[in-house]
Parts: sequence; structure tokens; C-alpha cells
Amino acid sequence: MYKFIKKMFIPGRHNNWRPHAFRHRALSIYSVGLILSQFSFGVILYTPVATDTAALKDSVFWEINHERLEMGVGPLQENEYLSEAATNKLADMFSRNYWDHVSPEGVKAWYFIDNTGYTYDIAGENLARGFITADSMTEAWMKSPTHKANILNPTYKDTGIAIGNGVINGKLTTVAVQLFGNPSPTITANKTLVAGEKSLSVTTDLGNPISHDRMPFFVIYLFIFGLLIFDGFMIKAHKLHKKKKQLRGLRVSLMLNVVVLLTLLVNLLSIY
Repeated sequence: MYKFIKKMFIPGRHNNWRPHAFRHRALSIYSVGLILSQFSFGVILYTPVATDTAALKDSVFWEINHERLEMGVGPLQENEYLSEAATNKLADMFSRNYWDHVSPEGVKAWYFIDNTGYTYDIAGENLARGFITADSMTEAWMKSPTHKANILNPTYKDTGIAIGNGVINGKLTTVAVQLFGNPSPTITANKTLVAGEKSLSVTTDLGNPISHDRMPFFVIYLFIFGLLIFDGFMIKAHKLHKKKKQLRGLRVSLMLNVVVLLTLLVNLLSIY
């Protein structure tokens, strides 16, 4: 066992200072393995994004009112102030990299509502992430007691919806914010504020199977590429480059890793 480990991993005269585990052929196998593993993680973790967020917003508005009418509750009216507040809350989550009813600084949705000048005695907020159809988003909300309570609350008269695509925690995703309110002619001192639980879609999609968590893979590929360059120097030092088989194998490995590195770099830049 020791001889095998020594041959595979420890450079010395016994392996011409080229451990078998770090030769270009083995490094090519590692690269292929990493490509397959990244593909697998991408299929498992990938969350699709909506292609038309404006149309999705309109569909969600219709679906919510349909649910209310089915239960004998009057429809909501789209309110420009609540829509503005929802849009500002959505932008704040993307800019501050969070997805929650409360920002890292402790700011809640009511801050965004109050800033628009909308006066109310009760307001609510529903959040969703990763849903690309109105049906799936509404269905998830209706299965959640807190979301459902907001949607079917007869006290609410107005709503504002904002849906957009952005990066949160390094992942491109679709996020929806829906705010509810009961307008009040004057500013109410004792306002009731209701937040639903967050709703997350874990839908997978083969349309883009490459994982968005590319940085760890990129670092590993850089390490492999460095070992590959070192092996090339060792091949030249031992004059093995004169053998066509060795030279051809090294070139194939280099081409494979260059393509992988460039692909990862382009995708990293597209995310960050």
C-alpha cells in the first residue's frame, strides 16, 4: 500500500518526479469528474427564472382575485402606492442581498409603505421566491396558512405586486413581493401589520443545468490547471515531449482545461 501511495502521490526517482495522480491523464479525469459533478449539482439546485416578470405579475394579480372570489371575498384593487412600496422592497432585497420580511438592518415592509404616503389601519406582506408561473406561486401561498390568511382577508381592499429577477446569495432567482392594505383616510396610530411566511420554490429545470455556485469549481479548476502546467514542464525537463503520444495527451488535456476555465470565468462574470 505504501509503495502504491508513494508512486501515486510522492514525487521521486521512482516515478521520474511525476506522481501518477498528478500527470496530465489523471488531471483530465479529474476535470471531467468536476464537470459531471457541477452538472449534477446544477440539476439539483438550479431554480429557474421568469422570462416575463410583467406578465407574471398580471397573472398573479388575477389568480389572487380569483381565489378571493371563489371564497366570496371582494376583489383587491391594484394601488399605485402599494405597488411602489413593493417595488422598493424588491429592489432593497436585491441590493442588500437578503430575502426576508426584515432587512439585515431591521427594516420591515411597513417602512416602504409609509414612505409612499399610503395611509392604512392594517397591512400585510407575502413573499415568494423561485416561482415562474402564477399557478404555482398562488398554489404555494394558498397551502400556507399565513399566506392564505392575507390573500383571503376581507379587510384588505388594496394590493401592490412587484416581481423581478435578481441575484440573492450568488443565485439568479425570481422574487415576488405582494403587499396588502386597508386604506384609512388618516394616519392610524395603532396599525396592524401581518407578514406571511416566506414561500420558496425548489423546482428544478434542465434548461440551465450548470450550478450557479461556480466559484468553488473555478478555484479547483485553477489548481488542476496549475498542476497541468507543472506536469508540462516536467515532461519537457525529462525530454518526454519528443514522444508524440505524451505530447498529444498533454495538448488534449490543456485544451480541455482551457475551455472549462474560460466557460467558468464567463459565467462567473455574468453572475457577479
